[in-house]
Amino acid sequence: MTVLEIEVYLNEVLEPWKFEDFCFNGVQIEGNRDIKKVALGVSFNEAFIEKAVDWGADLLLVHHGIFGKDFFKLRGYFKRRVEKVLLNGLSLMGYHLPLDAHPEYGNNASIIKALGLKLEEPFDIGYIAHYNSPLNTNAFLDRLRNVLNKQKLQTYIYNPVVQRVCVISGGGAALLKQLEGKVDTFITGEVKEHTKELARELKINFINAGHYATETFGVKNLGMLLKERFGLEIEFIDVYNEV
Repeated sequence: MTVLEIEVYLNEVLEPWKFEDFCFNGVQIEGNRDIKKVALGVSFNEAFIEKAVDWGADLLLVHHGIFGKDFFKLRGYFKRRVEKVLLNGLSLMGYHLPLDAHPEYGNNASIIKALGLKLEEPFDIGYIAHYNSPLNTNAFLDRLRNVLNKQKLQTYIYNPVVQRVCVISGGGAALLKQLEGKVDTFITGEVKEHTKELARELKINFINAGHYATETFGVKNLGMLLKERFGLEIEFIDVYNEV
């Protein structure tokens, strides 16, 4: 099948036209291969491309693809990345904010489900969720580490229990101030200089769970959809980044 046929299907699922994003969502580089093997990854970089080529991929499907719209500057590291894709006849697809925000297949909804939380309401590109009964904070952190494959967590803890949680995968630290009085715990993938003291003043547990670690879920879900719908071979290529 063609990459454009895959794009039609994934656009129906993710509805990218609903988002004002930093990039074009969908096919970013159109290759010349029929698509049989799809390499899944968090970010479009040289290490990911090389591993995908070694595996025999026809399509690269990532969360962080080519950022920017309506521009053309092909030089340096960016030229080398694109060159490797084109010379190998590959296609590149990227879905950014639509893949964070999707209520079933997105990064945030997937983390919430894995933690056993009940999804409550959207918040920015993430969600607020809750437990019916409070959970000891240390037990919650152990649960989160297991969900994220033992990812090292950066934590600022100001509540002994967890019940109402906001999850924003990737770079969500700036949204902390908007959560006052809404949650007792905030999970995201980055930290700012002011985060620790602001979390203390708001009495919100702040957990930096890593940008990469919080954004592996969505592309894996898309891969499973493509496998089930079209019988495509899929492989998640882990280019781990502790940040």
